[in-house]
Amino acid sequence: MDARYQYIIFDLDGTLVKSEEGLYDSITYALEKSGVDPGDRKDMKRMIGPVLWESFQKFYKMSAEEADKANAYFVEAYEKEGIYNVSLYDGVPQMLETLRNAGRILLVVTAKPRDMAEIVLHHTGIDQYFQAVIGPARGNKKTDKGSLLRKALSFLADTETNHFQKDHAIMVGDRMFDIEGAGEAGIDSIGVLYGYGDRKEIVQAGASWIAETPADVVQLICIEPL
Repeated sequence: MDARYQYIIFDLDGTLVKSEEGLYDSITYALEKSGVDPGDRKDMKRMIGPVLWESFQKFYKMSAEEADKANAYFVEAYEKEGIYNVSLYDGVPQMLETLRNAGRILLVVTAKPRDMAEIVLHHTGIDQYFQAVIGPARGNKKTDKGSLLRKALSFLADTETNHFQKDHAIMVGDRMFDIEGAGEAGIDSIGVLYGYGDRKEIVQAGASWIAETPADVVQLICIEPL
C-alpha cells in the first residue's frame, strides 16, 4: 500500500465504539414490548450494522407495521440509557490523534441516525476529530452504506475542491455492509477484526486490507505505528 490515502472514512459501531450492551438492552426491550421472545442475546450481534427497521423484519419475521412499533420502542429505550452505554475500543483515541496530526481528513459514515451518532461521538470525546458525520435522518427506514458513502464523497468534493481525488479516500469498517458499500462507492476499504464482523465475512465482502487493531489501521495508511 502506498501513502495516498488522505480521506479516512470510519464506521461507528464496531469500528470506533463498543456499543453492543446498550444496543442489546434496547433491542431486548423493543422485542419484549412487541411480544417477541428475544432469544439468545448473542444472536443480536447480527442486528449491528444494518438499519434496525429492516432487521426486525428479517430476523424476527415482523411486518412493516410491527417493525415500526418495535423501532419506536427501541428508540425509547436507547435514547434514555442505551446510547450512553458505550466505550471506545483500546487504541482508537491514539489512532484518531495520529491520523489527524498527520493531516488526514476524518469522517464518520454510519447507518445509525446522524443525531444519535453525534451524541455517541460527543459522549466518548472523539467528536473533535471528524470533519463530518454522515448518517440517515430519523425515520429513514431504508438506507445502505453505498449511498451514504457516496454522500460523504460528495461532501469531500464540495469542501476539498482543490485537492479531492476519490481514490484518495478509504473506508474503515467491521461488517460486510461497510466493505460492500465501499466497493459500490468505488473506494478501497480496511476491514477491522476487533468489531462485530469476522475475517470470513470481511474477506468475502472484498476488503482491500485487513486490520486486527486500530494500530494496524494506522500502519496500513502508511504512518509510523503507534
